[in-house]
Amino acid sequence: MKRIECPFEAEVLAAAVESRWSAGIDAQLREHAATCAICAEAALVVSALSDARDQMHPSVTVPDSARVWRVSQIRARREAIEAAGRPITAAHLAALACSAGLMGACFGATSAWFQSALRWLASSPVVALVAQHVAVVAGAGALLVLIPAAAYFAIVRE
Repeated sequence: MKRIECPFEAEVLAAAVESRWSAGIDAQLREHAATCAICAEAALVVSALSDARDQMHPSVTVPDSARVWRVSQIRARREAIEAAGRPITAAHLAALACSAGLMGACFGATSAWFQSALRWLASSPVVALVAQHVAVVAGAGALLVLIPAAAYFAIVRE
């Protein structure tokens, strides 16, 4: 079975982090790291990370804490406004649907030509065929509505 830890790993890591690795660490620790695969890999990774840190250090600019606080407050306020607006938007959509239904009912009840067109449509053979297959038509209609709605909600969540 392959070993997954070494008792000298902490010492090798400390030497590599403190940049004593290439300088004057004791010979016994260096010899151990040369023969132990775990310690050699740990020293290699720490050395690479230290080199990357040293290269990045001059170019890193940490923003002012007041600016970070202000940006986070603005973001939190914007998210709170969006969360508060969702129920209002849902109520507006429900009111719009109700008013559209009411306007359609009023139009259908008062329009003579619309009523005659509906009577003509009801007597056509296409409507008789649809009436015989109500379940299929309802299922197709539901799919036409549900698939785009599911795609919309999947996209909005991301």
